[in-house]
Amino acid sequence: MVASRRWETNRIEAFSDGVFAIAITLLVLEIKIEPEQFDHLLRALLDEWPAYLAYVTSFLTVGSVWIAHHNLYTHLRFVDPVLLRLNMLLLLAAAFLPFPTAIMAQAFDASENAERVAVAFYGGTALVIELLLRAAVTYAASRPDLTDTPPPGAAPPSQPKRHWREAVTASLYALAILAGIFIFPRLAAAAYLLVAIRGMLVVGGEGRLSLRGLTPR
Repeated sequence: MVASRRWETNRIEAFSDGVFAIAITLLVLEIKIEPEQFDHLLRALLDEWPAYLAYVTSFLTVGSVWIAHHNLYTHLRFVDPVLLRLNMLLLLAAAFLPFPTAIMAQAFDASENAERVAVAFYGGTALVIELLLRAAVTYAASRPDLTDTPPPGAAPPSQPKRHWREAVTASLYALAILAGIFIFPRLAAAAYLLVAIRGMLVVGGEGRLSLRGLTPR
C-alpha cells in the first residue's frame, strides 16, 4: 500500500504568514486625502469615516483569520495534498479581501443601491473565507495522521464533537448579507465589524475553531 504524501508545515506557515501580512497592509492604502482637500483638511478627514470603518473591519477580519489559522497549524505536524490546496484557496480569498473593502468604503458615498451591492460583495467574500477555514479545520480533524505518526496498532483519536458555536460566524455573515440587501446596508457593515471583533476577542478555539480532536505539537 502506497503511503499518502505529506509534508511538514514550516513552509506552509511561512508562506501563509507572508500572504496575510501583505493583505492586511494593503488595506490602509485605500485611506487617502486628495491634495485639493487640504484647504478643508479636518472636514476631509472626517468625511473618510467609511474608509476607516472598512479598514478596521477588514484588519480585524484578517487578523482573526490569521489567529485561527495559527491555532490550526500549531496542532498539525504535517499537511497533505488536500489540506495544502485548501490552504491555497483560503489565501486566495484572504488576499482578495482588500478589493471588496475598497468597494464598500467607496459605496457609502454613492447610492443606496451601490451600498447594498457593496455590502453583499464584501459579506460574500468574508463568508467564503470563513467556509474555507471551516473546511480546512474539519478536514484536519478527520485526519489524525497529520498531527503525528501514531504508534503501530494504536486506536485513532475520537472525532471531535460538533457544536453549534462552530457555525456562528458563517451564520452571522449570512444574516448580515441578507440584512444589508433587504433592510439597511449600513446595518450589514456594522454586523461585519461586530463579527470581526468577536473573532479577535473570543478565547477558546480562537473565536471560531473547535480542534479538540487534534493533538498539539
